[in-house]
Amino acid sequence: MKPDRVRAAVKQAQAILASYVEPGSRDGNKTINDLLDVLDDEELIEAMEREDAQGTGRTE
Repeated sequence: MKPDRVRAAVKQAQAILASYVEPGSRDGNKTINDLLDVLDDEELIEAMEREDAQGTGRTE
């Protein structure tokens, strides 16, 4: 697992949302499914939990 897994997932999710807000037709179901594909990932969840446990999770 690369240490930047969380950052990569956030960037992918941002790209999905950016696509959704572009002018033109929208498919909300596809957008949600694409986000789930990126964010509902056991490795990502484990990476986030490790970052939280190490105190590297950032809050603002």
